[in-house]
This record gives sequence, C-alpha cells and structure tokens, in this order.
Amino acid sequence: MSFYTSLTGLNAAAAELAVASNNIANSSTTSFKRSDVSFGDIFASSSTSNTSTAMGGGVSLIGVNQEFSQGGLELSDNALDVAITGDGFFPLASSDGGELFTRNGGFMLNDDNLVVTTAGHTLQVHPLDVNDVSNFNQAMIPLEVKRSLPALPTTTIDLDIRLPEGADVIGANGGTAIDPDDATTYSQAQTMTLFDDVGDAYTATIYYQKIGNNVANGAAVEDQWRAAIYVGDDAAASNTIEFNFDQNGDLTAAIPAPIIAASAVAGRSQAITLNIAAAARSRPFEIVDQTQDGKTKGDLVNINVAENGSVVATYSNGTQQVAGRINLATFTSAQGLGQKGNTIYTATGASGTLGYGEPGANGVGTLAGGATERSNVDITEELVKLISAQRNFQSNAKAMETTGALTSTLINMRG
Repeated sequence: MSFYTSLTGLNAAAAELAVASNNIANSSTTSFKRSDVSFGDIFASSSTSNTSTAMGGGVSLIGVNQEFSQGGLELSDNALDVAITGDGFFPLASSDGGELFTRNGGFMLNDDNLVVTTAGHTLQVHPLDVNDVSNFNQAMIPLEVKRSLPALPTTTIDLDIRLPEGADVIGANGGTAIDPDDATTYSQAQTMTLFDDVGDAYTATIYYQKIGNNVANGAAVEDQWRAAIYVGDDAAASNTIEFNFDQNGDLTAAIPAPIIAASAVAGRSQAITLNIAAAARSRPFEIVDQTQDGKTKGDLVNINVAENGSVVATYSNGTQQVAGRINLATFTSAQGLGQKGNTIYTATGASGTLGYGEPGANGVGTLAGGATERSNVDITEELVKLISAQRNFQSNAKAMETTGALTSTLINMRG
C-alpha cells in the first residue's frame, strides 16, 4: 500500500514538473497563459471502517487549469498588432468556418486583404451600419482592409465666395469677353484641381468679371458680374454665367449651376456640376468654402486600431476609412475554454455563455494598437515551483526505495 502511495506522489510531482516546465518554455510566447495544477488526496473508507485509524491512499491529479491574468504589453512596429488589456478574446474563424478565440493579437493582411493570424485564421467583426456602429444582430464577417482604393472622378463642386463690391467695371455694358490670357479682361481668377475617371488630376479655372455697377441707380440690381469656366485652355460647355447683387450685396437670384461637361477635355467622361453661392462685400475676393468630390487612386499608408476597436485605414490620397470595429468575445468561465494549441481556444460547455462587447464598455477590456500581450509567466515563481516539485519527486522516490527495502527484509525473514 505504501509503495502505491509513494507512486501516486511520484506521478503528482512529475505532473507538477511538467506544468512548470511548460510555463517556463512558453514564457516568451505571445499572450501565453500559465497553468496551475491542483491535487486531491486519496482516502479509502467504508461505512464500517474506523476513520480514526484509516490511512490515506496517496494523491491524485484533479486538473490543470490556465490562469488568465493580464500579461504585460510589448510595443511593436506592426500596425496590425493589437493587445487586449482586461477581459476578452479576439473572435476568429478557421478555414473550415470553425469558431475560435485567442488573445494573441499578432495579425497581418493576407493576399485577399483579410486580417488573419499567422496560422491563417481570419479575424471576425460585426457588420457596420451607416454610422460605423457595429450591428450585433448580424452574423460576423472577416475584417477586410483594402490595400488600395480606386480613383473617384469629380462630379460636384460647391463654392461659397465673396466678391469685392468696389471692383472696377471691365468694358462697357458687358461687351468685353473674358480672355484667360489677358488679365485685364477679368477681375478675379480661381483655380481648382479636379480628377478624371482614372484619377488623373487636371485644372479648371473660374474667371470673374464685373460688368455693371449701380446698374439701376439704387434699384433692385446694384452690381452685375459674369463668370467664365475653363478647363486647361478650353472653355467648358455652358461656361459663361451672369448674376446680379442687390444693394445689400446679396444675390437677386440663385446662380444657375453650370455643367463642366466632358466635351471640354478629350478622354474624360464625367460631367461636373458647379454650385456657386456668392455675395458682394466691401472686402477683397475671398473663398469662404470649397468642397468637392473626386480622388486620385489611394494606396494604404497606415492602419490605426483605437482603444474602442475602430480600425481606421489611411490612404495616400488623404482618405480615411473605418474598415471595421473589433469587438471582443467574453465568457462566464474562461478557464473552461478548450485549448487547441498556439494560444487558440474553443468554446465548451464548461466555458459558459459567450457574449460580445465593444472594447471599453460594460467591463470588456480595451485594445492597444501597435502592441502585443506578453505571457503572464513569472520565471522566478516557476523556478521556485520547479525546485519544490523536484524535491517532492525525490522524496517520493526515497519513500518508494524505503518501502522496497522493508519489503525485501520481510521476504528474507520469511525465507
């Protein structure tokens, strides 16, 4: 009996040595969580046995449990490295659609522009609504970050300008045509950069000419202006418009929206609507506001992951785009997760209810972009456990040796 008791002690010490050794071996593994062993004593008794004289039968291994305490953060140069501080796991999908979880945020872009782990598992996110808010009611999808954005042609320009009411009238009764090559034929010029169908930039210029002053001697119309639109050296279709200001310097009627048509530039298919708001004031020419669409092709230059999980991609054409929002998976009992290796886990019945939450909200952990979580292994603590397990092993081995010697003595005495 004592031999078997010592044998269970040897097995327990060996298990403790194995767990401590595994913890030490993975002390540099990203997001690795150390394990602890738990033991229980073996005690055999019956309803008729005298418990005051009953002896224990050794020790048994109850379980090996991971301890999900926080590991330290380590900064990296990879913009897609993401560390979790607090509770939560990254939701992943395997190549066969299996649901996986990890705290290892060492991600990268694959050839399909999907954010994946080094093992190829895709990072899963909830679809975004029109306000870039996660829709938790829809099925999760892979997080995609486009490496480039296509060119967008300019189709609309909105201008708000102030023209100087004290400007000199050019010509008589509007009889002088605007000539881009002759600065005496216009009062002001405004140049804009536009984009064609393939994202190439080109220039359009609006020339403003004052053609009348005090037209009606204090009546409704005070000043008259003309604008001519040129694309390069070519006059745009419907390029000339006229508009009037009252005594207060406000437009007497809305300025018609001219079309900078494709015919102005060979090889460009888009037509551009130009919306102009204007006023005449006693100050120099001023562009109060100018907004327009259109972009050249944009290449990915940076990715930023915010604390709340927003993944923002920045492109060479100045566009910033929310590619998705990383939400974290939580469990009522993370210790019950099934281990798959490579710091990957699966949900089990013992892990409890699975939920998803926005980082930083309702007790869910936050995210740190450009960083990874180190293992939570304390080398000093593990070495102390290793020494303790070694002593236990040696002590149980000595007990077995003593039991063997006693048994041999008894056998020899009987012989």
